[in-house]
Amino acid sequence: MTRSLRVDCYDETVEAAVEMGRKEQVGFILRIQEKKELLFNLNNGETEEIATTSLRGMGIQVCTPEGYTGFASSDRIDPSIVKELFQQAYALAKRVQAMQGEVNTAVFSVPPNNRRVVVPLKHPYGSCSLAEIEERLKKLNKSLAMDPRLSVRTVHRLVDEEWRVARHDGTDTVFMTPRSFIYNIFTAREKGKTATTYSNLPGTDLSILLEPAETAKLYKKSVPAAKMALDLLNAGTVKSGSYKLVIDYALAIGLAHEAFGHAAETDGMESSILGENGRLRRGMEVASPIVSIIDGPVEGDYAYQPISANGIDRQTVYIVRDGILETGLADLFSAADAGVPVTGAGRAESFHHLPLARMSNIRIQVKDPWTIEEEFEEITPEKLYKYMLRTGLMKEGEEVYYLSGFQGGQVNPAEGNFVFNCSGIYRLGPAPRLYRPAIFSGRILTALQAVRAGLGPLKIDAMGTCGKMFQGVPSSGGSHYFLVLDKNPGIMLGGEGR
Repeated sequence: MTRSLRVDCYDETVEAAVEMGRKEQVGFILRIQEKKELLFNLNNGETEEIATTSLRGMGIQVCTPEGYTGFASSDRIDPSIVKELFQQAYALAKRVQAMQGEVNTAVFSVPPNNRRVVVPLKHPYGSCSLAEIEERLKKLNKSLAMDPRLSVRTVHRLVDEEWRVARHDGTDTVFMTPRSFIYNIFTAREKGKTATTYSNLPGTDLSILLEPAETAKLYKKSVPAAKMALDLLNAGTVKSGSYKLVIDYALAIGLAHEAFGHAAETDGMESSILGENGRLRRGMEVASPIVSIIDGPVEGDYAYQPISANGIDRQTVYIVRDGILETGLADLFSAADAGVPVTGAGRAESFHHLPLARMSNIRIQVKDPWTIEEEFEEITPEKLYKYMLRTGLMKEGEEVYYLSGFQGGQVNPAEGNFVFNCSGIYRLGPAPRLYRPAIFSGRILTALQAVRAGLGPLKIDAMGTCGKMFQGVPSSGGSHYFLVLDKNPGIMLGGEGR
């Protein structure tokens, strides 16, 4: 028997909304959210912050038969409140109709859904005391302070989140979106010089802190990051130019998510490089024939969301298949205008927000990648150089730079330009040379056309927060361990001097 969730207790509220929909003969989408969050912030062995927060409430979207919509929300959940919200949202919909606003009847064309998703968690929220969590985090933080020049900040976040989405057609879905992470920030300082690197481990519960295999994985990620911060203090800078590049999976998610995924969201087709006259340019060649870009929920993933905020199952879709643009990330209300089927891509930060077309776990997949048997964390720049030679992807003496880590950036989906930052740069060779981070920039389609090969299996646990229209939702993804990009004048690596 599937265990009960906190949102299961709101049957009367859902029934009251259904009653109102029948009475007024209109459609609706009711979203109920219960969320608990725990945050730890430690710096150099000392706890600076422990915070617990909670969020609870509901929002209702009412849609008239003509397709006019209104929305209202409240942090109180009970039958009388949902009736008040319903009337408020219905009144707003009628005002929109009077003003001859936008019309959309898509909510009346989707089949009902009663799917229930309860994620099995080994160490859920509340299974460990705050004191024990703090003690373990302190031990971790102190163990990573391996040099007096190094400052270490450790942030741990644990979220227990449940949703219930009901509609006028009998839809009543329940699902969980649990998530957690440990994030380390390493800052090295010496003689006025500063360098910063990062490591993180995402998950769904406290296993990332309590399970030995998980903590060992975090150490494997963290020790090289800490050492890189120290080495960067004496690193030079790369001369600006166009080079053959190798990027790791964390930077590849920048291409997949920031530089391409947002451009494929169907509610932005009017201003997207992938759109024409408001419709997705399906069939357009956008990447090398070996490249596919896939988005969809992955169970156990940091950004897992199996059902959309509109009560529609989230689909796994090939946005790009073998270099050709196939479909978009389509939510209920923007799919038709974009000329693509609904894929359940609607996500909302909270019950106070209307859903937007968003990514979940987005990854770049390459045909016939070269095999790497070792774990990603075991691949040093020296080993990567040997793999590149062995596979014929570079020659001895060839100038090839390896970009490690993703530290954010900016993208213009309308023009197709991107500017990213990395953690560090290595010139590959028998003794790889480390350079300070530099801007990685270019055009979206040029970069995807330049992908020559993939090395290693898919690794899709790179985590982040996807910001759009003042909403933030968890995101994740990646690629093969490494992607090789051919030298192209449309892709630049910034910097000054040598």
